[in-house]
Amino acid sequence: MAPILPPGPVAEAQRVVLRKINRRAPQFISNLVRSRLVGHQVEVGQKILVFQVAFTEPKGLVEVTAQTAIEFIS
Repeated sequence: MAPILPPGPVAEAQRVVLRKINRRAPQFISNLVRSRLVGHQVEVGQKILVFQVAFTEPKGLVEVTAQTAIEFIS
């Protein structure tokens, strides 16, 4: 089931920081996550495979674009 999105435009993300929640996940998984994020909307606390969104800039619901800086932390 698709998530319910708020009406109106959503800000484009400048930066998204993801925290790994499964330490045993292989390193290459970050490339898969990066490709899945582009074109989608995320917010803090949301889980994507073995990562959780730790921080977004600007705050709140944002849309990830090809220009968004995506960072991974442990």
